[in-house]
Amino acid sequence: FEEIFVGPLWPASILACLMIGYTLLAAIGLVDLDFGAPDVDLDVDIDIDVPDVGVDVPDVGVDAPDGDLPEVSSDLFGGLGGMAVRWTNFGRLPIVIWGGIFTIAFWAVSAWLWFTFDVNNYSPPTWMSSTLLTIRNFVIATAVTKGFTQPMLRFFVEPTKYNKDHLMGCTCEISSIEATPTFGQAKFRTDASPLLLNVRTNGSTIPKGTEVRIVGFDSEKRIYTVTNLEAETRL
Repeated sequence: FEEIFVGPLWPASILACLMIGYTLLAAIGLVDLDFGAPDVDLDVDIDIDVPDVGVDVPDVGVDAPDGDLPEVSSDLFGGLGGMAVRWTNFGRLPIVIWGGIFTIAFWAVSAWLWFTFDVNNYSPPTWMSSTLLTIRNFVIATAVTKGFTQPMLRFFVEPTKYNKDHLMGCTCEISSIEATPTFGQAKFRTDASPLLLNVRTNGSTIPKGTEVRIVGFDSEKRIYTVTNLEAETRL
């Protein structure tokens, strides 16, 4: 008991105890094992510009036009956060299944790394070392959970009907500060959460909130080409 409640094993052991307790309560009928996938809205729509604090902006793989860097809004960070959560399959599977697999992976990874490597370097553990090791174990366990849950998606998630063939010719709304021939994002409205698309214009600069039409798709870069509806109307 003392060995499993030490250092970075504390969070994993507590989570495992909570999961075991929940399962026992469900077994005797005191709580309901909900196997329905939770309705998680991964889209964040907050219009707050990030202030310039004089810090160099790292290269995160987002194309930017030549010259001055474009303004970065929290829509971008919300979209990246939503994609990161979606990548883990959280919200796409029943929470009891995803949580059970994550709990087992988190405890197994924490125990194995602690008794194999960490105990020789971080014993006795401090709050700082335990926190850093817990974060490391959490990231590894999330990746392991992703690997185990990915094959299960076909049993719980319907095949998407929003592919490039379906989106072609449809309209969407620019969600970044602006869309240019080298940078831009847009929201495509669905029955659930909007899809966040990487878009480029066919020549003009289109401001945020403008309704545009999808006219092309680059399958290699997975980028959609859009045109301004007002320009179409004038033509």
